[in-house]
Amino acid sequence: MSVPHTLAVYGREARAQIVSTARTPQFVIPSLALPLLFYGVMGLGLSKGREEIAHVMLANYVIFAAIAPAMFGFGAAVAAEREAKLIELKQIAPLPAGGYMAGRLIAALVMIGIAVGLLGVLAHLGGVAMAPWRWAATLGLGLASAIPFALIGLNIGLRLGSQGAVAVANLVFLGFCLFGGLWIPLTMMPSWMGRVAEFTPSYHLGQLSQMLSGMQPMANVGHHLSVLGVISIAALAGAWAAWRRQAA
Repeated sequence: MSVPHTLAVYGREARAQIVSTARTPQFVIPSLALPLLFYGVMGLGLSKGREEIAHVMLANYVIFAAIAPAMFGFGAAVAAEREAKLIELKQIAPLPAGGYMAGRLIAALVMIGIAVGLLGVLAHLGGVAMAPWRWAATLGLGLASAIPFALIGLNIGLRLGSQGAVAVANLVFLGFCLFGGLWIPLTMMPSWMGRVAEFTPSYHLGQLSQMLSGMQPMANVGHHLSVLGVISIAALAGAWAAWRRQAA
């Protein structure tokens, strides 16, 4: 199969996944509305015009906006399609290896890109000011954070039934938000939560987001990236093993 033909097949699969996602408003609307609602209330409403608080909250909420589309798009949705035997059809179809997952990832990235972009517009209208490169870096990190969350969600979707996947994805989603310090600063929480946070991708992404947005000094960047790399590689290995079992 030639490279142009392979890319065309990937493109058609990605388009199909995007259209399929757009036709599920029960997934699209909460994924877009929740980050905006939470940021509007907690980031802008409770800041009472204090730009620094709105700025800090924006750095957290661009990461928050990536969790739901990645976790549920790869967790609950993949589990439902696996139970409906749709994944088996994908595996026997003349589709390049990884085409299904690439399509799912692109669909999630589109959702996250829209959510993060809307957050940026809302923050700008709310008075948050940053240099252009900081805007690009902060919002870009929110988009890139889909990768570790999607890989973790994929493990859930490939290992559990649809009902179990929804329950576990919700639990992991809430855990990442709480222990990652995205809703409440960890300095206000018990010390043991800070130790647990070290094992969550949301904490490390949140710290990097704070640095890129200028709200924290650049420190321990290598540590945060290393932990994210280990988490992503472990999740990728687990997802690959689970996918191979589906094909067996």
